[in-house]
Amino acid sequence: MKLIRVLLIAAVIYFLGLGAFLLTQPDDKIIINIPTGTSAAGIADILKTNGIISSSRLFLIISHITGSSDRLQSGIYRFSKRMTIPSALYLIKKGECYKLKITIPEGYTTEQIAELLEINKIADKKQFVNYVAKNKLSGYLFPETYFFIPGTNMETVIKTLAGQFIKKINKNVISILPGLGLNEIKKIRVTKKMNLNDIIILASIVEKEAKTDSERKLIAAVFLNRLNKGWYLESCATVRYALKKYKGPLTYKDLKIYSPYNTYKARGLPPEPICNPGLKSIQSVINPDSSDAMFFFVINADSGTHKFSRYYKDHLGGQKSARTK
Repeated sequence: MKLIRVLLIAAVIYFLGLGAFLLTQPDDKIIINIPTGTSAAGIADILKTNGIISSSRLFLIISHITGSSDRLQSGIYRFSKRMTIPSALYLIKKGECYKLKITIPEGYTTEQIAELLEINKIADKKQFVNYVAKNKLSGYLFPETYFFIPGTNMETVIKTLAGQFIKKINKNVISILPGLGLNEIKKIRVTKKMNLNDIIILASIVEKEAKTDSERKLIAAVFLNRLNKGWYLESCATVRYALKKYKGPLTYKDLKIYSPYNTYKARGLPPEPICNPGLKSIQSVINPDSSDAMFFFVINADSGTHKFSRYYKDHLGGQKSARTK
């Protein structure tokens, strides 16, 4: 007991001096991997080598006194050079591994998600895009905020995104029987005329066309009206997807491109979603506004609001009027 009391007093003196010293140090963050099976002594050496602690011996003494020696967990951690030994011990004992925060915006294409993951060193862009294409997962990578441990397997990342899609759909759209795979889920009839895959394809178009939540259901209604009448969808968003031209105005030549995704030339829905839609766009296709509108065009580029019309002559007149303002 006397030895422990002496050690505790020494530790208090040490940390009082250390605290003042740490305040003068830059708050540098260091990512460190502690391999599976590493002993307390091994962890102490890793932390000392990386400049997180100044004394491996003191680390071991404190870990022994606090009963932490056999409860330290492996993993990837982010340490601060201002961190004290007790703080480092607490982090490793709790297993609070460092995770990268990745936010996938609604409407991101597979390529945009892949680029985001590559920037954060989670996945190789080319491999990600190829895997998603091979498994027909475009449109089913749910846009949300995720937390990934660095080094997470790419397939695990993709399954996490697709798994979140299934959870959200099961909770907010349709009841999904346990054990169904995504390919089976896609075939589930959601409305009289559309299965889930049809819904997601159209929702991806709505996601790209709608700039405000207030118009989402109305834009969905226009496209559904066109489908019901056997018209071309004539969505500029699908042309942009076909051309991979996401900026600048489209030309009449662009609208003539031969592609199954060019809804000015190909009747019906495109073969696959053009982006990964959010829940609001999906719900807007299932529950659209009751409207007989067949046309719309942008009247305010800044806000992205549209003018809707039932008749083509009104549509043309509205466009002409907007151009003269």
